[in-house]
Amino acid sequence: MAVLMLAIVAGFYWKLTLTHQFEWIWGPDLAQQVLPWFLVQARALHHGAIALWDPYVWAGQPLPGQAQPGTMYPLNWILFALPLRHDGSIRGWALEWYFVVIRFMALAFCYLLCRDLGRSRIASLLAGAVFALGGYIGSTGWPQMVNGALWLPLVMLFLLLARGEHPFRNAIFAGTFIGVAWLSGHHQAPMFIMLAAGGVWLYFIFRSGRLDWGMARAAALCLVFAFLTGALQILPAYEYGHLAKRWVGAPEAIDWNQPVPYSVHATYDLKPFDLLGVVFPGVHTHSDPFVGVAALALALAGLAVGWRDGRMRLLGAVGLGGLLYALGQHSVFQGFLYGAIQELDKARVVSAAIVVFAFGIAVLAAFGLDQLGLAEGFPWIRRVMWAALSLGVFSLAVFTTIFLANKGQFPVEDNMMLTPFLAFGLAALLCASMRGALSRNQCAVLVLLLVLFELGNNMGNIIMPRSDANAMQWLNQMRGNTDIADFLKQQGPFVRANVGDDSIPENWGALHGVEMYGGNLAGVTVNMLRFDFWKLPVRLLWGAAYTLTNKPSAEGELVFTGRSGMRVYQHKDVFPRAWAVHDLIEAPGAAIGNRMMGEQLADFHHMAFLLSEPPKLDSCAAPDDVALTGHTTDAVRIRANMGCRGMVVLSDVYFPGWRAEIDGKPARIYEVNEAMRGVVVPKGAHTLTMRYRPVSVMVGGLLSLIGIAAALWLAARREGVLVKEPEKAYARKAD
Repeated sequence: MAVLMLAIVAGFYWKLTLTHQFEWIWGPDLAQQVLPWFLVQARALHHGAIALWDPYVWAGQPLPGQAQPGTMYPLNWILFALPLRHDGSIRGWALEWYFVVIRFMALAFCYLLCRDLGRSRIASLLAGAVFALGGYIGSTGWPQMVNGALWLPLVMLFLLLARGEHPFRNAIFAGTFIGVAWLSGHHQAPMFIMLAAGGVWLYFIFRSGRLDWGMARAAALCLVFAFLTGALQILPAYEYGHLAKRWVGAPEAIDWNQPVPYSVHATYDLKPFDLLGVVFPGVHTHSDPFVGVAALALALAGLAVGWRDGRMRLLGAVGLGGLLYALGQHSVFQGFLYGAIQELDKARVVSAAIVVFAFGIAVLAAFGLDQLGLAEGFPWIRRVMWAALSLGVFSLAVFTTIFLANKGQFPVEDNMMLTPFLAFGLAALLCASMRGALSRNQCAVLVLLLVLFELGNNMGNIIMPRSDANAMQWLNQMRGNTDIADFLKQQGPFVRANVGDDSIPENWGALHGVEMYGGNLAGVTVNMLRFDFWKLPVRLLWGAAYTLTNKPSAEGELVFTGRSGMRVYQHKDVFPRAWAVHDLIEAPGAAIGNRMMGEQLADFHHMAFLLSEPPKLDSCAAPDDVALTGHTTDAVRIRANMGCRGMVVLSDVYFPGWRAEIDGKPARIYEVNEAMRGVVVPKGAHTLTMRYRPVSVMVGGLLSLIGIAAALWLAARREGVLVKEPEKAYARKAD
């Protein structure tokens, strides 16, 4: 069955698996953020290290802290470990199959849930296809978001099992999979999964009309294991969040203590008109709600037939809750939760909660398809048939109204016109089954094929042909200008450049091994944003020796012009990447520091400032010889021959977790010049090393290891649980 499921997904995405003429990682965020993150981590892994620090953007930023690079997600490690191309880039087939495997996992997990619920193989396949190939997962390109959402079925599987004989054990498994969702790298889907799981737990706890302490303890265990398993990603992200500002769509970047404005939630919610996108492909403003007319009809039929089954009502409530939350400002339900639940505001794309709705529809559709095969179920076949016909007539009426209102012009995609005919096709299949022209299995298989056809009709712009120059522009920009990259790397081993305009992406350097002063990220550490970082004196202090631009520049000397016409300007008086100073002063604030950097740049060759009391240094006439000799994703090596006791300054971002050693002995790292690293080095020749070993990652890794090991140990046991189970056995179905 696993082979069949993989074949379904691979066949569905035949453009990727069979032709090699299409790209999925083509959009601006995918090409300019995700691809550089992946390449930095893949190259590091092939050099024997897990990349914890990204030196190529904003003078260095932590990868686990940013979360979205997916540094701590095991599936990504498999991708990064695959053989690279000769130029160090990830092979095209690896990225294509990575895309497919993600959807395969979503389909397989939903299939397993439906099988556990007693659904047939065909019905379970249909549910998995609707969840994995339609709606949110099928239309979302960002892998970090899909990787978080695809664990929803397994979470719900063990939540439902928690009502059985071993509530504590299954609660632990549910929490473990929530934690794995957090490891994916994006907080949005895990937050919505936790919200849905929280609603289910509340139902379990209070369903009898009084508080069920056994279920309450199980819910607490679920939460504990969610944190333990996800700690490897949660703790670094929490640390970074408190030390960075994030761009969320508001006029200014916000820090951790500032809630995401509700106006941002209102911008990214599901619009009422988008509800038509549940059955009409391509009708959505942000997240795609499409599940198709066939799946919706089957889900409604399944809910109607199985209303007495508490699992059906619960799944229906979960799906409806996802829809109501996705509506955002159009639903008081979402606004109440935004105000009542702390940190929920950080899941700013409200419409992404539609993944919970798609999940509910998918599972209910499996129940609906199985009901069609019951001998006594012919009346329900008629109801589904009439529902499908009604949806078809409704679709035609909507399209006719739009057509007439626009005076004969049809302002939507042609594939939307298939919706009414697919509804009629579903009705015809059901009618044939009702009359005995088709057997139960024949009808189910044909309905599955119809659903796959309908889902394929909504593939939209998630995959684009490489021949489409407009769609490939961001990817081409990132991969282009290799001659400029070669020129810059010839100028020295640790060159840092700056982008002068929007003619080249700021994350371009990560693909080509060139460190960049700026970058295109969702957030940046606060210390980098405290000063006037784009002014020329500041850029010189940070070692940005070159500016890349298509336009003439008066700031430097033109030293190279690439084949594309891109110019490279070199700046005089640029500071080395590492140097020594012997004069430290305390600046009363960032504003004073900014003024000193702008007005006294030459003094910084021997002077640095701190925003706190500085350590004591020596002054001497003997010269210092300092050079940066090694720089990787999580380590720096500096040769320092000091004339007397001084401070070695490195123009990389200061951030907690960096550890310094002088000749193997620990040394303190100071935050100097607002955001740089400084280490006091004694007289003489020394080797100064800095390694990124954040406590948040170490502690998080230990907690995740404990959580996952405990869950695996529990899974290997046939009897018993980690804690004593309550004596009461819970029925699988609600009263």
